[in-house]
Amino acid sequence: MPLLWLPVFTKMTSETQGAKRSSEPLDFRALIETIPALVICTLADGSAEFANRAWHEYTGRSSPERTDWSWQTAIHTDDLPRLIQEWTVAADMFETEARVRRADGEYQWFAIRKASAVSRDRVGKPSLRALIACEDIQERKQAQARLEQNEQRWRTTFENSAIGIMMRDGEGRFIAANSVFQNMLGYTESELCQLNFMDVTYEEDRKADLELAGEILEGKRQHYQIEKRYRRKDGALLWVRNNVALVPGMRDVAPFLFAVVEDITQRKQEESARRYSEERYRVVVETANDAVVTADESGAIQFANPATMRVFGYDPAELIGKPLTVLMPEFMRKLHENGFRRYLTTGQRHVNWQSNEFTGLRKNGQEFPVEVSFGELTMNGHRVFTGFIRDISERKQAEEQREKLLRAQADLAHINRVTTMGELAASLGHEIKQPISAAAADAETCLQWLARDQPDLAEAQAAASRLIKDVTRASDIISRIGSLFKKDVPQRELVQIDQLIDEMVSLIRSEAVRYSISIHSELAKGLPKIMADRVGLQQVFMNLMLNGIDAMKDMGTPGRLTITARQSENRQLIVSVSDTGVGLQPEQNDQIFSVFFTSKPQGTGMGLPISRSIIESHGGRLWATSGNGPGATFQFTLPIEDGEH
Repeated sequence: MPLLWLPVFTKMTSETQGAKRSSEPLDFRALIETIPALVICTLADGSAEFANRAWHEYTGRSSPERTDWSWQTAIHTDDLPRLIQEWTVAADMFETEARVRRADGEYQWFAIRKASAVSRDRVGKPSLRALIACEDIQERKQAQARLEQNEQRWRTTFENSAIGIMMRDGEGRFIAANSVFQNMLGYTESELCQLNFMDVTYEEDRKADLELAGEILEGKRQHYQIEKRYRRKDGALLWVRNNVALVPGMRDVAPFLFAVVEDITQRKQEESARRYSEERYRVVVETANDAVVTADESGAIQFANPATMRVFGYDPAELIGKPLTVLMPEFMRKLHENGFRRYLTTGQRHVNWQSNEFTGLRKNGQEFPVEVSFGELTMNGHRVFTGFIRDISERKQAEEQREKLLRAQADLAHINRVTTMGELAASLGHEIKQPISAAAADAETCLQWLARDQPDLAEAQAAASRLIKDVTRASDIISRIGSLFKKDVPQRELVQIDQLIDEMVSLIRSEAVRYSISIHSELAKGLPKIMADRVGLQQVFMNLMLNGIDAMKDMGTPGRLTITARQSENRQLIVSVSDTGVGLQPEQNDQIFSVFFTSKPQGTGMGLPISRSIIESHGGRLWATSGNGPGATFQFTLPIEDGEH
């Protein structure tokens, strides 16, 4: 309770000083007893003279008449030194706060006030006393403690928040900012307090922010949210989302704006990247040569790009909402619908979704071949299917033309082989005649050994074995010749190039010996297999080797034909066929590969062009060079398949 009585009492005692003594002396003790607050009357040295009943009841002292006690023992030990110091310093009056022990041992906060007064005893003798009055302020202290606790919590939250927090006054000046906000902008709090929020707001965002702030100050709204850019102290731009609210004024505190600031720079960058990706995707889709069609789970078309007009003849707007099966011929529609429903139910695909060939249906009813790839994406809980549809009519036509050309090439190559083999007829006849004559002789010898009175079975068996070898040799020659006469579409297989060279050398050797020409093979060890058309390569070797023999057979001196094969560093086989013949003129190095160009009196001019086309069909290259001395060299390359070594 307010101690209004204390200054009044002081005034009363002061007025009585020097006055005439009244007929009835003032009874201090009786007056103090009537006061409900805790009151102690002390002498000049601070010792207790007496205390009122309220003091004794509060502190639990049962004998108010006793004077051998110290009122200071009821004061909390932490507060007593300060109280004594203030008592000593203050001359007449002072006011402080201290905790006083209650009868149950608990301490309560009191406002303690001291006032000095001069009084007279019953005989009129003056004396100096001090009155100590204690007012209970426990509730106020508790409220103050709660307020301080709340303020501390707020300050802790403000300073340790993971998000930026700032306050600005009605004029836009910063009045507080936590560390997160300071770090966002690169300013200290003291630096920010010298700035207006417009000073750090990006120029293009100021107008919108000012308008919203004006509305909140005018009472048109309670809060607002805005995404804007701040310019940091270092000049960099920072995207933020501000949630701003108006805090009403309190006592002597003016209203201010409170803002929670979230750094959304990364989100904005991701959104920008996503928009760029979407825009790029849109441009790619809209400018694609292939038709791109998107359908939902019901099979209804949701999107079609401009290429749909060229591929199917439909304007994209015509297709929106129509079933995807409108782009399929009648016989495919049920198959698609059943398979699509099964996929939605089980997740099992009935066809491959990548680069599958189907039949499409144009708006005019024309069926045509298409290559289709499908993709699936889930958006907002719903599945979306996108089809990339390519018109492969021209490709199919090109493939058919290619097949025709291959057949024509095979026919032409067959004719060339037959023509070439005609030139070898005499030599091959001699080559085949030798093993047949030897076989006949071995058979006759075998019969003679068996016709003796005592048949010599060992000699007969040896003759029979020679017979088998001779017949096998003749059969092999005929088989190799027969393979060259076959009229088949080229077939690719793994070919061991050194074995193929050995076979062709065996076949051509008799023709070379006929003209005193030696054949030498210089083949690197460990040559890998290649995927090739065996018959086609046989034809190439036969053409090159026979050309070399033709170039040397009229030289009048022994000739030499050399075949080499090695692997290059870039994983290619390099094969060369060199002769010591008449050689080539520099201008002939490429001319000889022209169709119908020949230097032979009876030549067709087709052997080398066909050989080049065969090598090029394998992904290789064939060319000719003139040597430093006599003769010419033909070289070609063949790629080695990955994994072959």
